[in-house]
Amino acid sequence: MAVLLGDIPDHWGPKYESGGVAATRTRVGPNEIFLRPLSHMALVLFTPQPGRQVSLNSDRRVAGLAPAGALEIIPTGSDFSARWLVDKENLLVALEPRHLARLAGLEFGRTDFELHPPPLGTVDARMMPLAKMLKAELERGEASNPLCLDALSTLFATSLLRHHSSLAGRGRARPAGGMAPAAWRRVHDHIQAHVAEDMSVEVLARVAGLSPSHFLRAFRQMTGQPPHQYLLRLRLERAERLVTTTSLPLAEIARSAGFSSHSHMTAVMRRLRAATPKELRREARGRKGLPGPGEAGGE
Repeated sequence: MAVLLGDIPDHWGPKYESGGVAATRTRVGPNEIFLRPLSHMALVLFTPQPGRQVSLNSDRRVAGLAPAGALEIIPTGSDFSARWLVDKENLLVALEPRHLARLAGLEFGRTDFELHPPPLGTVDARMMPLAKMLKAELERGEASNPLCLDALSTLFATSLLRHHSSLAGRGRARPAGGMAPAAWRRVHDHIQAHVAEDMSVEVLARVAGLSPSHFLRAFRQMTGQPPHQYLLRLRLERAERLVTTTSLPLAEIARSAGFSSHSHMTAVMRRLRAATPKELRREARGRKGLPGPGEAGGE
């Protein structure tokens, strides 16, 4: 259950929540909503909204066109209402105040700030690509990658602070370089030691001694891929090794490799290796001249 998005009906779309951040992709017909959120909220519209009506800390609604890509920000504790006259699809991100303040401290060196809600219909081209990537990951359901969602929500929140808050133009210099060899060794060793556990960008950035956004840029520069893809590759390698060299039950292998379930591991292997765990095990046993189906190991 996404507590930070408790005011948003579950049937409007899939939800994700972890570590002070929640996100949902909603699709809903003409409707209206009233909110006084306990978290900061930001909404990015995927579909245009002619005649959209909104109010923020006012008894009077402002009406107008909100095009696709329009950004709306609702600071925590604000009275917000909205009414829309046509079908609507959007991404809504909720950020617990302490979480956003901690991120501001890591990125900008200060935790005191105010969010600056833009006028109705304001499009921020920087936010739309992040919103679309969050939407795509949310829509993957069980196959969604928590570390990917964490990274995208971190970049989304950092962009809000950098461009729509009192911290705009006051941040620390943004390092352009990559990751020092010693920092990379620490990160690599940490991931290897905790490959089957949940990970967060904030923890990995702390291990590297970098801010979260700099860490994400430096990690991609170092490895050629984002952290969630790198972690998935390590998990897949561990799972393949255990599948082909042991008789452990596949459900146990899935857990020990960090997959959420046997079916999740099977889906990933089928997508990335064009083979299921059962097929890999059968092929490995055939190469060794061992019996096929029916062996100990719980297919």
